[in-house]
Amino acid sequence: MKVAFKKYRDETWDFQTANTKQYTHCFHTYLAMMILQVSRRILDKFGKGSALLFDPYCGTGTSLVEANLKGINAVGTDINPLARLIAKVKTTVIPVELLDSQLKDFNDFVLSIRLGGKRIHPKIPKFKNIDYWFKKETQYQIAAVKVYIDEIKDKDIQDFFKVAFSETVREVSLTRNNEFKLYRMSEEQIEAFNPNVFSIMITKLIRNINGMAYIVITSPPYGDSRTTVAYGQFSRLSNQWFFGGNKTKEVISKIADIDRNRAL
Repeated sequence: MKVAFKKYRDETWDFQTANTKQYTHCFHTYLAMMILQVSRRILDKFGKGSALLFDPYCGTGTSLVEANLKGINAVGTDINPLARLIAKVKTTVIPVELLDSQLKDFNDFVLSIRLGGKRIHPKIPKFKNIDYWFKKETQYQIAAVKVYIDEIKDKDIQDFFKVAFSETVREVSLTRNNEFKLYRMSEEQIEAFNPNVFSIMITKLIRNINGMAYIVITSPPYGDSRTTVAYGQFSRLSNQWFFGGNKTKEVISKIADIDRNRAL
């Protein structure tokens, strides 16, 4: 006997006109991000009275932020070190006055370089294809910003700056802006592309500080093949500037040494 099933569409889950960048959710673009309103509704419906939320594939921490906003402790894990960094920063409360003070210091640092008063010789990493993805002047400016970040003594503030730096790295690279996978601009676009790393970094920092000022469940994991969400490719350029290589692939390789099927 066949059972007839009727499809039911609940359009209240679309959130097409909703602001999905509230609070610290604005910090960094990422792939296949959970819409904060979805996480919020799930917590409202099933999380009442909860003391802890665990997200095993937390990405950049949408569910963690929403849990914290409701007074629920949250723990997340993710294989991608960039995702973990972003999630950590989005869920770490830093006094806004400290961030404002550090931003002022960074502005002074940038101004000194632009006016020629401060001469620095930053070390530019030698990862594969760096000249393919970044113009020479861009490499210098990125490296100069990283010198500043590395000297920040407060680890939480340093990580806050790293998140803005990560998004800046991708934005000033020669990748197509509308792609998550790594595709290079056309030669005509490259010729006309001369990004100001310092200005873009400052803009990201101001946006993120504004998001932080408002703050005092999971989705399944994906691979990184031609037909899936490109987490590895999206994060590669930032991870190379941070860690000197593709850490996600290194972790997967270590897993494969123990159990090849788990790494597929």
